[in-house]
Amino acid sequence: MVNERMMILEMIKDGKISVDDGVKLLNAINKNNSSGFGDFTSDLKYKIYNIPKPDTTKIKQNTQAFFNKTEEIFDDFTKSVRDFFNTNNNTQNNPTINVEQVNPTNDNDNNNDDKNDNIN
Repeated sequence: MVNERMMILEMIKDGKISVDDGVKLLNAINKNNSSGFGDFTSDLKYKIYNIPKPDTTKIKQNTQAFFNKTEEIFDDFTKSVRDFFNTNNNTQNNPTINVEQVNPTNDNDNNNDDKNDNIN
């Protein structure tokens, strides 16, 4: 019985019969012999072991191309930042960048700080 199933699955895999015809044959075998779980697990193992393997060469090529493009974009960005600051340094003697400090405390804490400042 297991050999018959394997033969049918091989014929489907090789393209000798269609999937629909294979299903019909497997159903016919199941009607004649319903041995149960053992055949199911054998079929499942067969299908798992015969899953097509991915083309890792293509995956590696695409990954490398993606990495190269990302590196190129990063290099362009870095160059743009350098050019910006070099241009800025040439036009001003003391370039400054104004950054506003943000205090993460709530309003009550700010009010208490103001009171403490007034006391001192």
